Amino acid sequence: MKKRKDPVTKKRERTELWGSKTKRYRVCGIPGVRKRSFDNLEDAKTWLKSASTDQSRGSHVDPRDGDVTLQWYVEKKWWPTLRVPPTTKETMRPRVFKHILPHVGHLSLNRIGSDEIKEWQTRAEEDIDVGTLRTTWRHFASIMQAAFKAKRIPANPFRDEDLQPPTAPKSKAKAWTRARVAAVRKALDRRYRILVDEAVGAGVRQGEAFGLSPDDLDGDVIHVARQVIKVGGRLAFAPPKGNKERDAPCPPELAESVKAYMKEFEPVEVTLPWVDPDRPNMRWEDRPLVTVRLLVTTPRGNAINRSTFDEKQWKPALVEAGVIASPIVTVTPRPGKPSLRRVKWNMPREDGFHVLRHTFASIVLAAGETIQQLADWLGHSDPAFTYRTYVHFLPESGHRALEVLGTWITGGTSAPAAKAPSAGDSQQDVSVIIAALAEITAGADVPGPLRERLTAVLSTAA
Repeated sequence: MKKRKDPVTKKRERTELWGSKTKRYRVCGIPGVRKRSFDNLEDAKTWLKSASTDQSRGSHVDPRDGDVTLQWYVEKKWWPTLRVPPTTKETMRPRVFKHILPHVGHLSLNRIGSDEIKEWQTRAEEDIDVGTLRTTWRHFASIMQAAFKAKRIPANPFRDEDLQPPTAPKSKAKAWTRARVAAVRKALDRRYRILVDEAVGAGVRQGEAFGLSPDDLDGDVIHVARQVIKVGGRLAFAPPKGNKERDAPCPPELAESVKAYMKEFEPVEVTLPWVDPDRPNMRWEDRPLVTVRLLVTTPRGNAINRSTFDEKQWKPALVEAGVIASPIVTVTPRPGKPSLRRVKWNMPREDGFHVLRHTFASIVLAAGETIQQLADWLGHSDPAFTYRTYVHFLPESGHRALEVLGTWITGGTSAPAAKAPSAGDSQQDVSVIIAALAEITAGADVPGPLRERLTAVLSTAA
């Protein structure tokens, strides 16, 4: 290459590399690929060939792009642009910044592999339970997947089939007895007892109960249109979970309870920002203000803060009702300052306010209502999820239908009278039933005797 000279002075020009120590051979000019220098010609040619091929396939990954720490990538790239509902982001924050970054944040992206993930899992499970670790695992995998899509790493190490999250502990939705619901309700302050009626009578979530307006009641229906959420320590209105409004049942007794409640506690208009899940990163001051006449507020006329309610009302009520033990209170003296008082509650997650929603589901299913209708009332988009969650609430789950299913498959005569299907329809029904039986039989929660009977029916069908 000719040396560049000034046309007037005839002296050699100083390029941008003048005075710097560089390698001898440089590869550049590939569209979308940064230039790179090498000490010898063969390495430069090899890299040029590989980079050109990968670039043409759209799979080129420059190792230098992955030579940044996980901490830097999360704080500067991933977290600021993460598009999830604000409430979801709030629950993600401690899991990412307390249980991922402190352990592996110092590693560069391209150094995180199978061994590093296993070491992280071993360290993290010392601090958090299995359920939290599973959720944190998914967040970590999402971070690495984002880095892969941004072409900072050649592959997501979490896609390694040998890497698996910890097994989820077996648990079932829990419902309370009528006596326990009544005891907890009585232990609450009179102002907040109607919240129990809303949850058990209509199946609303806690935030939805806080956001309920008397204007949402319409005969035997409650229009669930909003919830009260907490974002960065501040309260706001938002659509129900999943950004999906729905109609929930309103028994006449619940409507009468609401009327009686309003005679004692007048509804209050509350103005809060509206959080749109489709615009999660909008500045707080830019969010539109919405005014709602709330049924239940604090004594000062404010919307209810979930954390404050749980600590000051719900947990003390559980103690008084005998559901959980009294908290452990420690007082730490501080010279020149008031003593520091800490209250440690021992409340299982299953005894949170959400148990009232499970109780609603158990009551509805015990009455013979369909899974589809329950799913609509609860706001579940997938009735199969509703079934998996509440199947154990079904009266004699699986047993009453077993004989009917068996007679349909074997052609018996003890099945309930029904319109005679055509040959094609009959064969299709049999195929559907066999598939359903196979799925049920494979389920981990099917009792042994029932599993044996299902297996026998399947063998007969085969």
